[in-house]
Amino acid sequence: MRRIRNKGKSGQMRIIEALLASFLVLFAIAFVNLFALTPKSQTYEASELEKIGFNVLHDLDEQKLLGRYIQNKEWANLTAALTVSLPTDVYFNVTVYDLTGKVVSTAPISYGTPQVFTSSFVASVTYIVPGYQANYNPKILVLQLVRG
Repeated sequence: MRRIRNKGKSGQMRIIEALLASFLVLFAIAFVNLFALTPKSQTYEASELEKIGFNVLHDLDEQKLLGRYIQNKEWANLTAALTVSLPTDVYFNVTVYDLTGKVVSTAPISYGTPQVFTSSFVASVTYIVPGYQANYNPKILVLQLVRG
């Protein structure tokens, strides 16, 4: 007796095998995604932004740039330094006060539109800039950060 082989069935099995393999890969990716740690919490995000903001201000202060920019009222240079130092998706707004609480910064020191800072998710860093010269009074710098 001669056996007749149907050649179309082996092609169907390859297609079924490929579909099963792709489902297995998709299932594995979905399963691993359940355990991925992503910063979805606003509290986590705010604390990270505060750390970034404080580190940037501290670095500028260590280089004695922050005190010079504030003493000489070089608001454009301060804006440029913060823009370069912070990540590109982080918007900021800076207000400089003297020790009595009076606003010293006359020009806006910001990156981003004012509407971004009206959201309920704004991280804030307060940094005291001490004077490095005898005639310079310390200033209080308030940095607001929002991730865009």
